[in-house]
Amino acid sequence: MQTVTLEITNDLAKEVLQTLEEKAFIRIIEKPLFDSPALPGKALNLQAFKNWIANSEESPTISLNDAKALWQNKRKQLMQAEK
Repeated sequence: MQTVTLEITNDLAKEVLQTLEEKAFIRIIEKPLFDSPALPGKALNLQAFKNWIANSEESPTISLNDAKALWQNKRKQLMQAEK
């Protein structure tokens, strides 16, 4: 997941982003809170933490075995590219 702050200067661009949100490709945060555990600063309040957990639970997951297999394949590719 990557968080990006944008300034929308065009209604058409806003409509495109809203379409992406409807298709669950992105999530639009009207008033972003910058108290993320990944960012320096103040600690999360309880509601922000609960929202963060709920969003994580709804996000797609990958099994540990699949992740290890993907990493092994990527590692092989990198090692071969290095030669």
